[in-house]
Amino acid sequence: MTGSLEHVAHAHGEHMLAQIDRMPGAGDMVGTATPAELRARLDEMHAFLTEVLIPHIAATEATLYPELERMFQNVHSMAPLRREHAEVRRATAELARICTHLGEQRISVGEAIALRRVIFQLYALLKVHLAEEQVYLDILDRREAPEMSEALAAAMAHPGSPEV
Repeated sequence: MTGSLEHVAHAHGEHMLAQIDRMPGAGDMVGTATPAELRARLDEMHAFLTEVLIPHIAATEATLYPELERMFQNVHSMAPLRREHAEVRRATAELARICTHLGEQRISVGEAIALRRVIFQLYALLKVHLAEEQVYLDILDRREAPEMSEALAAAMAHPGSPEV
């Protein structure tokens, strides 16, 4: 059984933030860690982005955003958050592109700059985005009937989501 929307949203948020808060450490590893250590951390971060975060984005866009747009009576009210989702997808693809060119040797200065840039851009964007999304979830949870809240919470179950 799924919990309330508030409970599910909180569990999702905590799960996401735990991984997102590790991103600056990965950025700091660039240029200081061995290529193997860096590769392992980047692979872990990419797996989180593609297996947990992007499915969360898809679930949010499919379930919560339409309900929020209905409530706010504006089909474009979630457009800024949708654009941020597109930027997360773009930056994740850029991270994957950069990682495919990393070899067993120390990375070049240019690669290091590009890699640090994408890691810290993702970190900053995600920190702000999840905080803003939480504001919308709080509004939605307070305004919806319990059965709608439960239906939205159930719809938020996706691969990589925490068990609640």
